[in-house]
Amino acid sequence: MVATGTFMPIALLAAQALFLFGVPAVLVWAEPRLRVVETLSPVVLCYMSGIVAAQIPGVVFDARLAGGIVAASVLVAVPLLLFPADLRRWLRLARPTVLSFVLAVICVCISSALVFALLGARVPAAADISGMLTGLYTGGTPNMNAVALARQVDSETFILVNGADVVLGSVFLLFLMTVAKPLLARVFPAFVPVGTGPAEPGEPAIDQRGGPWYRAGLAVLLSLGLCAAAAGLSWLLLGRLAEAMIILSITSLAIVCTLSPNVRGLPHSYETGQYLLLVFCITIGTQADIGHMLQAGSLVLLYCGCVLLAVALHWLTARLFNIDVDTLIITSTAAYFGPPFVGPIAKVLGNREVVVSGMTAGAVGLALGNYLGFAVASLLGG
Repeated sequence: MVATGTFMPIALLAAQALFLFGVPAVLVWAEPRLRVVETLSPVVLCYMSGIVAAQIPGVVFDARLAGGIVAASVLVAVPLLLFPADLRRWLRLARPTVLSFVLAVICVCISSALVFALLGARVPAAADISGMLTGLYTGGTPNMNAVALARQVDSETFILVNGADVVLGSVFLLFLMTVAKPLLARVFPAFVPVGTGPAEPGEPAIDQRGGPWYRAGLAVLLSLGLCAAAAGLSWLLLGRLAEAMIILSITSLAIVCTLSPNVRGLPHSYETGQYLLLVFCITIGTQADIGHMLQAGSLVLLYCGCVLLAVALHWLTARLFNIDVDTLIITSTAAYFGPPFVGPIAKVLGNREVVVSGMTAGAVGLALGNYLGFAVASLLGG
């Protein structure tokens, strides 16, 4: 992985690509088998692997290769993560679920803007960070990645925000999985079953992707087609490949595709998208500047912590609308952590009925987060 002269030998580029794609694959395989991987999470381990590899004396990761992988992994992952979602069905779910999730989204946007007004002058790239956090706290890490790419955020800032999210998110998730319900049940009404009903025939739940793994290629091919269409649209309208427009176009085209049951039924779409996000994480790690991260880390952590106070605003407004405790917790989980965490939290709540609504709310957040995050960053920073 050592650069020699002006051009890096093809063999070294191949070795780098193997490292960047291979380590995430190994971690995905190891997560259900090794407790340490499950505990630390593949996302954190990917960042750490990239950062550590980049610090090895004599190792220089090709910037052009890294830039290409970063862009491609996010662009292809966005449709793959959205394909399983049935957004129309979500609108037919119980009113408290929809209302609570909408309140969560609104409160995140307000919090991001308020923190920017208070601390923006002290934090470099504060507008972009607010946009990234808006995407993160309305749909999860994929949205943060997409907003960062669209806004061309530097790798150090991205890793700092992600690191702050790991710290703050871990504390918040632990709270949700332990004492949240006993405490909130004293203030919020109890859950009343509303019978959201089973999935429509032929429509598996968002977290149940069946079929052989090779069939994931169908979803990848469709995603690549949408990427090509979005790039063509950007070139046609703007005369150039504008990352922001490409990402928003891909999101829009993917949402249209989810109207088809055949697209929603593509196997392993979501898992493939998650793997590509791990590739993104390790690649970003190889581009990190440790000195900059150490200098700016505490201030970014404070900034992110203040934005996360949107949770308090969400819960306050939810109480005014008489949202029940289980719906409040599951929609908070969907907004702040995304669909993968809905199942575990529902199990903690002892309420299987909220799984479908929580998973679908998380999918809606994935669809909205790119638009909202980019809009907030643009309004605050131009």
